[in-house]
Amino acid sequence: MAKKRRLAEVEWEVMDGVWRFDRQVTVRDVVNHLYPNGEKAYTTVQTIMNILAEKGVLDREKIGPVNVYKPAVSRKDVAQAETRTLVSRMFEGSFGALATYLVDSGELSKQELDGLRALIEEREKAKEGGPT
Repeated sequence: MAKKRRLAEVEWEVMDGVWRFDRQVTVRDVVNHLYPNGEKAYTTVQTIMNILAEKGVLDREKIGPVNVYKPAVSRKDVAQAETRTLVSRMFEGSFGALATYLVDSGELSKQELDGLRALIEEREKAKEGGPT
């Protein structure tokens, strides 16, 4: 994503729809998948997808009369960039402060906390054993 990396909420929504396809998509594909009951107009989704192409998040190609789109970046890459921005703005660049906030927030279930605990233990064991 060479250009602006931050996505508005509706852009995330549309990208979520695009990432779910395992092929190039048209605006109609995305509209039918995300808004089967007409919650958003075709032209609205088209505008959003064109903005995403301008931001470098989608690649756009004209095939005959139709534009087709495919992700230019992965969901993981966008999520990493967004997370870095969040951590920089709200937690003074500290991922540890973000982790502390999440644990202290009371929003994580026991299962999620257990999963985090297991992940931390796994990472610590991997560091003790050196590169694998």
